[in-house]
Amino acid sequence: MKKSILNIISLMCCLTIMLTATSCGNNAKKEEIVVDGIIPLISESELILRSDLIIEGTVSEIMDSKWSNPNNEKGENFRNILQTDIVVNIDNYLFGERDDNQAIVRIDKGEDENTIVSSDGYPDFEVNEKVLLFLSRDDSDIATDEDYYVLTGMRQGKYDLSESENSRSSNTINTYISSMEVDNERDTEVIDELKDKIEKEHNMHPNYSDEQKQRQIEIDNENKKLFGE
Repeated sequence: MKKSILNIISLMCCLTIMLTATSCGNNAKKEEIVVDGIIPLISESELILRSDLIIEGTVSEIMDSKWSNPNNEKGENFRNILQTDIVVNIDNYLFGERDDNQAIVRIDKGEDENTIVSSDGYPDFEVNEKVLLFLSRDDSDIATDEDYYVLTGMRQGKYDLSESENSRSSNTINTYISSMEVDNERDTEVIDELKDKIEKEHNMHPNYSDEQKQRQIEIDNENKKLFGE
């Protein structure tokens, strides 16, 4: 009988320790990583021409954040950063199109069970938020073959179209934002004006992608002269 009582007491002590450890684990402070730096400003023309997809949409879901190369699964030369996918239902196409009327936007910030990564380079998103997005395919060194986009010009590629008190205040980075700061009654007028600008830019620069590739080759060659192979 004494052994049974001792066993029960021991079991209760073990459970208490486990619960305490779990509680402490849940309350453990997450590591906070802040990424900041200078974002190269791009013109409205570049914003338009560099984008593969320009849309009005509604944020429907914010996925769990994931690391790009956990445990060096993709090799030591592949960067490991915390990324978050934002699912956007497309309400209106201004340039480009998709069959499923939905786009996934990947941003380099987020939060998991251990870490919070914030970045001045990327905006925040909220479910049900109305947004205007300039999107391009990922050509970075950590790009994957998944069907997703990144913001053209980082935070310069997102504009808030919501009717909240803070609407249109999240992005004030170039002259186009000034034109967005209008009453709701003029929103349609602004979007129509943007559509005209998009058409004009592409008519003026029909071979923009080829021009960019050639320019990049020239830059690479100059760098080789300066710094070697």
